[in-house]
Amino acid sequence: MFWSKDYIVERLSKIPRTLEDISIEIFEGVPPASDLVYKADLSKEHCTEASSGCRNPQARISVEQASMEKEVMYPYMDGSVLDEFSIHSTQHQFMLPYEILDYNIKKEYRIFQPDELKARFPVVYKQLMEVKQESGAEKQEIESADCYRLEDESFLQYIKTPKIIITNNYRPHASYDVSGKYVFSGGIGVVLGDPTLYHYVTAVLNSSIARTLPEIWSREKMQGNNRLNSKMIKRFPIEFPKKQITETLISTLCRYLIYLNRQKQTAKDYSIPYCQNLIDFYRRIADLLILDTYITADLDPKLLEVLAENITASGEEFEYSDDINLLIGLQAIKTNILDSADFRKCRFNNEFTNVLATLKNNGIW
Repeated sequence: MFWSKDYIVERLSKIPRTLEDISIEIFEGVPPASDLVYKADLSKEHCTEASSGCRNPQARISVEQASMEKEVMYPYMDGSVLDEFSIHSTQHQFMLPYEILDYNIKKEYRIFQPDELKARFPVVYKQLMEVKQESGAEKQEIESADCYRLEDESFLQYIKTPKIIITNNYRPHASYDVSGKYVFSGGIGVVLGDPTLYHYVTAVLNSSIARTLPEIWSREKMQGNNRLNSKMIKRFPIEFPKKQITETLISTLCRYLIYLNRQKQTAKDYSIPYCQNLIDFYRRIADLLILDTYITADLDPKLLEVLAENITASGEEFEYSDDINLLIGLQAIKTNILDSADFRKCRFNNEFTNVLATLKNNGIW
């Protein structure tokens, strides 16, 4: 059977379960321009200090020289940098003059009133005063919290809650914010109902399947101005493998890719190609498993056996370790897989080969 791109897209669009069905909330971040974003150095114990004034050209955000109390500063991402699997470390911080009141998945919060803000966070208060004066206000003091209240506070309900953050840099890219502390703009946050699914769903959102999503949006007239919105992401089709081992493999591969992308972000120039080769290898393996889950369900059982024998998790949250030995270990796993006699004997049937050819010819795989 010949698999055309249209047939693949149609088949994916008919998957009944969507990302919305397995999520507690799918929501948009803060507006892309704000006076509450600062370029900061987090080396100090109690405050963040900006080293220089500059302007972020992508989001047109003024970044002032300032010193801020850490309690109200959160790391910020705006989608201008490609974040995939893991989030790039950033010097940009977002000022949130709010108190988060509990540790539930969905948070209660309150805004600091001006007098309390002035007493507890005098540097922040001073900076907000400067912003107010720059806007032409004549008052010397801030009289109401409405002066710095966010226009849309809804995303605060899920601050410090683990989530997937999806940005649209030419195509959707997903990264797992395990701490939930990132403030983001120009993207979508996804809080899942089952926290054990975060790695699997992150991998799927970064797969070839996700590259067909714009076709589904276009067919269903959901894409207007090339701007990602929550309605579009809610429509993402979700399929789970029939075998638990496949889901475990995909989740573990996602953890490998979180670690590798973190290493790539911090690596010196000479080690980046070595790291990128591993990223490409493990991404391709994850993609094969995801494509089989969504479309063919007919991978050679020997392939699953070889992968399950080698691709295992070495410990809790190893993906956030900076141990270089893990990089060496992932290279050894790749070598073991490729050198396996059973792996070399694995064959793809004609149907699966046709799917890969169609995706490749359309620039998807």
